[in-house]
This record gives sequence, C-alpha cells and structure tokens, in this order.
Amino acid sequence: MEEILKIGFHESVVLEVLDGKITTWRLRDHKLKVGDVVDFENSQTGEIFGQGEITKVVETTVGKIDLKDKTHYKTYENRQELIDAFKKHNPSYTVTESTPVYSYTYKFSKK
Repeated sequence: MEEILKIGFHESVVLEVLDGKITTWRLRDHKLKVGDVVDFENSQTGEIFGQGEITKVVETTVGKIDLKDKTHYKTYENRQELIDAFKKHNPSYTVTESTPVYSYTYKFSKK
C-alpha cells in the first residue's frame, strides 16, 4: 500500500492556500519530489482541506528567499520580518539567514 503524503498548514495559512497561494517554505525537508500528490491538512483541526501536486522543489536558505515572491502569497518588507514569521510557525527552530529552507511549489485542488 502506498504511503499517503501529508503536509500541515497553520489554519491562518489555509485561507491563503484556498485564495491562490502555490508555494510553501519549510524549515524541515519533507522529502517531497516533483509529481508527488500530497494531502493538505489544517494543523489545528486535522481536517484535510485539499491536495497539492508538487510541481517544483528548491533547497535554499532564509537569506536567499525572494521577499516579494507572490507565489508564496505573503510578501515581506525585510529579512527580519521573514525570520520572525518562520519563528512564529516554528518556535523550536533557531532561524538565521543561513538556515536551510525547502520550497515546495504545487498545483492545488480543493477537497
């Protein structure tokens, strides 16, 4: 039986996905690859709200992220604002400009 892949989104981000967000930046390598179909889960409720087919995977760092990347939906005025956002959603991580980031772009289908 094939493993069901799943990725969680904070409930505040679920609305962004439903409104057109097509890229997610993660501090943890989810080991996703192009072509994977992934269940999208509301991390607070456990509800699966749709699926994404991974179309692009990029490994980068916090310091190299394009702050104005509209595929991520939310844009940032400066690097510290981005670092603060990562810390908010990942309180157990130390986040600096050299922290690795895994960018997953996807084609979303609502459940």
